[in-house]
Amino acid sequence: MIVDLEREQVLPEFNADVCVVGAGAAGIVLAAELARQGKRVLLLESGGGKEEEVIQRLNKAERTGQPLKAVHPGRFRALGGTTIRWGGQIQEMQEQDFESHAGIPGSGWPISKSALEPYYQRALHAEGLLPVLQTDGQVWRQIGSIAPDFGEWLVPYFTRWCPEPNFARLYRDTLASPNICVVLHATVCGLLMDVAGDAVTSVRCRNFAGNEQVFNAASYVLCLGMVETINLLLQPLASGHIAPWQQNKWLGRHVQSHIDYNAARVVAIDRKKLERVFPNIYLKGRKYHPKLRIAAERQREEGILNIAGAISFISIGNVEQDVRQMKSAARNLLRGNWSATGVRDTIPALRRLPILLQLAYSFYVSHRAYWPKDVTYWLRVHCEQEPLSASSITLLPQRDALGMFRSRIDWQVSPLEWKTIRRFTEMVQNALQTAGLATLEPQPELTLEDGYRSVTFDDSYHWMGGTRMATSAAEGVVDTDLKLFGVRNAYVCSASLYPTSGFANPVHTLLALAIRLADHLVVGLSCSNFPATVSDDAAPRVRVDA
Repeated sequence: MIVDLEREQVLPEFNADVCVVGAGAAGIVLAAELARQGKRVLLLESGGGKEEEVIQRLNKAERTGQPLKAVHPGRFRALGGTTIRWGGQIQEMQEQDFESHAGIPGSGWPISKSALEPYYQRALHAEGLLPVLQTDGQVWRQIGSIAPDFGEWLVPYFTRWCPEPNFARLYRDTLASPNICVVLHATVCGLLMDVAGDAVTSVRCRNFAGNEQVFNAASYVLCLGMVETINLLLQPLASGHIAPWQQNKWLGRHVQSHIDYNAARVVAIDRKKLERVFPNIYLKGRKYHPKLRIAAERQREEGILNIAGAISFISIGNVEQDVRQMKSAARNLLRGNWSATGVRDTIPALRRLPILLQLAYSFYVSHRAYWPKDVTYWLRVHCEQEPLSASSITLLPQRDALGMFRSRIDWQVSPLEWKTIRRFTEMVQNALQTAGLATLEPQPELTLEDGYRSVTFDDSYHWMGGTRMATSAAEGVVDTDLKLFGVRNAYVCSASLYPTSGFANPVHTLLALAIRLADHLVVGLSCSNFPATVSDDAAPRVRVDA
């Protein structure tokens, strides 16, 4: 069931086994998995059923360090979280991302990729992607081709895209389950601890209607975005005590994102040959996006970070904008989401009918995306950041409208990250030219070792790190079961726990971790006598109107 804390005068009684904070992709999938296994889940969401400007103001943060565009875009408080706006790109992290690399301090995870393999498979089902071609060889064979050979340094690969990226729509029926209670407009503003200080007993929520509510459960999981997760964990406790995680030196440190950067202009040598390799592939309603990544052996030899790239065009002129808007309209129509296709997408289609027809031909006949001829193409790289990045998140003295201290995000780009981008661009330049596909015209700043200091990068909206997973509190904030060190019943299921980020979009790995956590919680709840004694500062579970 779904209730709204701004509208409901009396909330229904609901005895929860698990309280999940945040109804984005991870929170929804975790709740669905727990409910499927017979557990009762309270799912708290700061926003409402759709994006609301007033709620988005809670995301306001201060930025320092490297010029950064994406402090506020890409963070959405609404049922579905960022999935209400993302494209739905899915890819696994590479095996090398889980391994320690000599010369890269802090690299590797305390679990291996093999520990996640069965959960990656279950995540495909959770994303609505099955059936999907799971090997790249299958994709190439389906279109009657073979993978291009770019030598030993570069590996071509495909990412997969969710046919329905909005998890609020994908899980509409599941969220109506009697085992799930979704509470909208319930921003968690604080965690309440027991007298011993080693367990969370309840969470306090507020909203703009002036309502406050305290919710109890046996276990608690933070499924917020990275910034929101760290911000909540840094907030002072109402009792004035210091929580175990707030004494951990790793909290809020070494945050990472993916550095997105248009590294070089692509000039075709053989356009027809290039178009057989790099446009998106569409097969039976599934999208496959071709990219290039650095070979694991080469990464180790070069002593650089993990990095990948794709060829894309930038929306600058009217033609490029029209093509992107028509593609958006086509995606919505194919998914049956007619309400999302409005005048903004329809007008370009009418204005450029020949392009629309070409888009249809490419999709249904050649199974490849249409590449407009009068646009500029770029090599766009996606580079991971150093595991022990100098970036951090701290609290400001200013509070938001609900009384929470705001965040300061200090984002740094390092010489090693810049070296990785420069070296990868050189590799792609040599490979494409050798293959007779294209030449590259790198950005002028790539010739300078410190050229990154003058660049405003995109960060992919892929915030990670800051609650690092580790085997002990001396090395991180959460353990390999995602439990916060120092407490018995509070967990983090956010990309903030990633020790090393790789280049892959974080959602697929996060959903694999969410499903793994669900299995762990089901076993733990079956053996537990929790909840423990409530602390003196825990408010009663009633609604209070200001």
